Amino acid sequence: MEEGRRIINYNLIRRLSSLGCKILRNELLLKHCSFKIGGPVDFFIEIPNEYALLEFLGIVSDKYYILGKGTNVLFSDEGYKGAMGCLTGDFRKIYVLKDQILCGGGALISNLLKIVLKNNLTGLEYLVGIPGTVGGAVRGNAGSKDEWISASINSVEIYKNLKKQLISKEKIKFRYRESELRDCVITKVSFSLKKAMGNDSSKKICRNMQKRLEKQPLNMPNAGSVFKNPSSDLSAGELIEYTGLKGKRIGCAQISDLHGNFIVNRGGAIAKDVLYLIDIVKKRVKKKFNINLETEIKIIK
Repeated sequence: MEEGRRIINYNLIRRLSSLGCKILRNELLLKHCSFKIGGPVDFFIEIPNEYALLEFLGIVSDKYYILGKGTNVLFSDEGYKGAMGCLTGDFRKIYVLKDQILCGGGALISNLLKIVLKNNLTGLEYLVGIPGTVGGAVRGNAGSKDEWISASINSVEIYKNLKKQLISKEKIKFRYRESELRDCVITKVSFSLKKAMGNDSSKKICRNMQKRLEKQPLNMPNAGSVFKNPSSDLSAGELIEYTGLKGKRIGCAQISDLHGNFIVNRGGAIAKDVLYLIDIVKKRVKKKFNINLETEIKIIK
């Protein structure tokens, strides 16, 4: 463990356990991400409520990562030296009041969309097919090419420096595939939606899901779009396609034949091979188009 950190010992583990946390030692991170890649983490801790979260943050304030569903991350083959926290329990609850939705940061996007449909609301249909959590989606301002989750947000509740803060949308800077909500834990999100006309919301979800199925390799382990779209006429996927790299394979990692901006795990891929492919793409696109691609996935070491 890092020098200067409070080492997680038996007493601290017992304290976290008494608050409802489930604690796993040397847990393989490949079990907790959509890429199915990653070595062991010192402590994988499921955090079910605010009391446990505060205790967790106080114990591991120097070296930790809060993980959603792990749908846009690449973990190191060596794993992670520290504690990995996952919001469960109370953080996955969703409440509806007319056209307002209060959603826990650990809630699955798929469950949020089910609630949206059940209550005949509209405004989040573009999130269909994104398999992460609400907190992760807000932090990364997830969405489609033209629609982002930030458009529907009222406010965000966070924990930063062991203090709870409720921040209105107007005070948060959202950009393409990112926000300033990086160094904090997103615990709740308030959305403002609209009543749908008839079954319009259901139709939009079906159309959007069909588009994703046609264009994205959802049947193979991956971490979503690897690169952010640059400020050019061509998307990252198109740039990669025009370099002739679609289908390029290193070990069991492969640039998808279906979409150039996806790298898939064909079974047993390791992070080293994915990073090698990322490097090849960056160099090839830079050489052909003089464009520097920026990774959208988070590389966690």
